[in-house]
Amino acid sequence: MMPRNLVAAALAASLVMLPQAEAQQPAAPTASEPAAAPGEPDLAKGKKAYQRYCSVCHGMRGEGALGPALQGISKRMTQEDITRQLMEPRGSMPKMYPTPIDDKIWADIRSYLMQLP
Repeated sequence: MMPRNLVAAALAASLVMLPQAEAQQPAAPTASEPAAAPGEPDLAKGKKAYQRYCSVCHGMRGEGALGPALQGISKRMTQEDITRQLMEPRGSMPKMYPTPIDDKIWADIRSYLMQLP
């Protein structure tokens, strides 16, 4: 098991390296990722937010790294269980809610996680 301060340092390094303005710019939908309806979770934004906040521990495609694999998470956990882990992290997962991940960003990330193969 990785020391907690190593995980925190890796997370902090990933957040510092990405420009803050990037998170505030809306992600442009691609042909394979249509724009979400207003108020609905946005898969393209969820993927981008996942890559920014989660991939350092869970891998770029959810394959796992310092943290557990998230591929197929929708088959192992309910959306409520996944949300509980974010809001009340156990183990070495750092506290990410309510900042830097707020309710809207979390809805987008959750929509991305639920479709991972």
